[in-house]
Amino acid sequence: MVVEVSRAIEARGLKRIGILGTRTVMETRFYGRVASAEIVPPNESDLDDVHQAYISMAASGFVTKEQRLIFHAVSHRLLENQGAEAIMLGGTDLALAFDEQSTDFPLVDCAAIHADAIARLAIG
Repeated sequence: MVVEVSRAIEARGLKRIGILGTRTVMETRFYGRVASAEIVPPNESDLDDVHQAYISMAASGFVTKEQRLIFHAVSHRLLENQGAEAIMLGGTDLALAFDEQSTDFPLVDCAAIHADAIARLAIG
């Protein structure tokens, strides 16, 4: 499925993407398998904050205002300070905090890309 994400990124012409997810996803830059762009993790303190907010959100099944603020603030820092062109949602639970229509920056929603690929395979 990482191949599908890489294809979607390449099709959009993105070259530098910030990433949110668990510590493992962010530190490995989405497992190091996206070939079409550079994946940029948050700085260390932001990485810790995102990881903790993500784990808490995933365990509860809903996003709090505070968690949403962390995700959005870190996203803006990735875009403004680290040159990211979009933010990759590297975890399915992040759909609780982000919505492409109401977010003021471009998203790469890995869960949506995976679902689309599965649907295409099912349709054949």
